[in-house]
Amino acid sequence: MSYAETIVLDVRIGQVPQVVSALTGRDGLAVWVSEIGVLNRVVLFRTAGTYDGLLDGRPDVLAAIPKEAVQNLDVTSWRIISPLLPAGAHGGIYEWRCYELKLGQVGDVEEAFAAAVPGRLGLSSLLCGMVSIEGTPRLAHIWPYADMNARLEIRAQAVASGSWPPKIGGDLVAMENAILLPAKGSAWS
Repeated sequence: MSYAETIVLDVRIGQVPQVVSALTGRDGLAVWVSEIGVLNRVVLFRTAGTYDGLLDGRPDVLAAIPKEAVQNLDVTSWRIISPLLPAGAHGGIYEWRCYELKLGQVGDVEEAFAAAVPGRLGLSSLLCGMVSIEGTPRLAHIWPYADMNARLEIRAQAVASGSWPPKIGGDLVAMENAILLPAKGSAWS
């Protein structure tokens, strides 16, 4: 089993370059900047083979964040529930989709997601799917694309074919979507 961590930083206006510069180039750390979604947001993503390994690496990442440049910070640990693409170049943009779930529905939503992923992978790769293991129950998935045109085309094909989205139904409380650009030197770019 693999685990992931996201650290979402809401950065003061004009401070995104400073934050990105302080964080890029670190082994195994993706640094993405929100292009569409909440602005002045930097999303960090990293993985580990164990939950303890994930927690062990957290202090180093948190220490590297320029605190004076950040207004808000949200740390979430996740259990990866799909194949995970290794670090490397996978696309010019990444689509982050996150769903807040009703209490007690994680298992049903995870099953629906797992059932739909094989059909969806026929159209494009998935960086990973994951469920939160602390706090609010959530499902998130991250998709790399060459560019926005590819994302729009592939998404339309997935919906038209009926292979996507998963048949989750009324188990969603809230939905969030963002288009993220990888920073130069990001582990997943």
